Amino acid sequence: MGALLPHGVSKEEVLKMMAGFTEKDVDWRTGKVMTGLYDPGEDAHSLAVEAYTRFLPHNALYVNMYPSIGKMEKEVVSSVAELLRADDEVVGNITSGGTESILMAVKTARDWARVNRPEIETPEMVLPVTAHPAFLKAAHYFGNDYRADLTAFAEALGPNTILAVGSAPNFSHGAIDPVAEMAALANEKGVLFHVDGCVGGIYLSIMRRIGENIPDFDFSVPGVTSISADLHKYGYTPKNASVILYHNRDLRKYAWFVCTATTEYVVVNSTAQSSRTGGPIAAAWAMFRYLGEEGFCDIVCRSQEATRRILQGITEIEGIEVLGKPDMCMFTIASESINVFEIDDEMRLRGWQMIPQFAYGGSPPNLHVSVTQANVPHTDKFLADLRTVVENLLRQGSKVNKEELSRIAAEVAGKPVEEVFMAIIPAVGLTGLDLPEQMAALNTVLDMLPAKLRDELLTEFFNLTS
Repeated sequence: MGALLPHGVSKEEVLKMMAGFTEKDVDWRTGKVMTGLYDPGEDAHSLAVEAYTRFLPHNALYVNMYPSIGKMEKEVVSSVAELLRADDEVVGNITSGGTESILMAVKTARDWARVNRPEIETPEMVLPVTAHPAFLKAAHYFGNDYRADLTAFAEALGPNTILAVGSAPNFSHGAIDPVAEMAALANEKGVLFHVDGCVGGIYLSIMRRIGENIPDFDFSVPGVTSISADLHKYGYTPKNASVILYHNRDLRKYAWFVCTATTEYVVVNSTAQSSRTGGPIAAAWAMFRYLGEEGFCDIVCRSQEATRRILQGITEIEGIEVLGKPDMCMFTIASESINVFEIDDEMRLRGWQMIPQFAYGGSPPNLHVSVTQANVPHTDKFLADLRTVVENLLRQGSKVNKEELSRIAAEVAGKPVEEVFMAIIPAVGLTGLDLPEQMAALNTVLDMLPAKLRDELLTEFFNLTS
């Protein structure tokens, strides 16, 4: 946009300009977005928008000025805690999302250890390779069969461990870690244990209520000391909203930041943010009241049935497979004979959106799928398009020259990231500051590189282009 305009423009002109910005955006109303979008339906969505807008001006920092926000936050937290089979001691707060909830869990564990484990000079976390990257982000900030391997987990718990983590489920493959066993091992060592239920905490709890056999992962498990559960995923509330729950107030005490040693106003923060709109809290409260248990159960029933149909359909398509045994409506598609990144390109041409995931920790390159109720009516079309794409790729062969990309990857090994970046650009179709429409070549060469180098390359790219 550049410098401020000398004079403002009309509301109509502003909205027209913004509409033009969306020309290349994915249309979330198509029902073809298979990840990162959680559409509650037209009526529920309109209610959420109205609730959000009504409380948009309210600053949730000032609960003394806006007690309505505090009331709604407590009631939403209470509803989530009840779903997660908490007792009356469990308390929590609403954050801006799963990452902030995880940051708060790690920050709380660190500050708890400073008081209760003062002998630890270099605190450590123990988490499976399938854990969400937000835990690595927390460590970066604070200085410290596709399920967790219990033997490796037990061996990793050491004298400096302040927090151990399990997922319910992990986002990558939709598999629930053996939470009960992991929490017991952590408890034996006096280590706090956090369950990352950001994507599945609410959904899995509803699955249990409709009669599905779900392993225990919540506060019913001895040793679980905190749980994160996103509202804006399978709670179907607008972004940004998540819940962080602590097993009692004694633990949550270490989450707070309070400061009066300033000439400015008193700062009292239960989460990482200070000023924040009351919109997400109000919208979450409205959605929970509107849907109720019956509404959530209906959504989960239909989503699970669609998931079962898709999983069965994939077994009937030669050349692809589902990794592991997913526990809910999330799974990954892999292939030993086809470049999955080309499957992704071809499916995007047909309007389908999935998430490519690189090989790591024994997991091959794959495509992540999250089924939501918006996808349910389009299940058959998804399977038909997937079959067509896979059959075409098997028949026509790959357009990506893996040998050439492998040669480039080998040549740049150990070189400065800037040189690697310049060597890759011409081989993957990067001609400007935008990502190429066909991503298979770029994803393929990134998949060949060590994770650390991938991270550096992506940092370089987005730092240059943002």
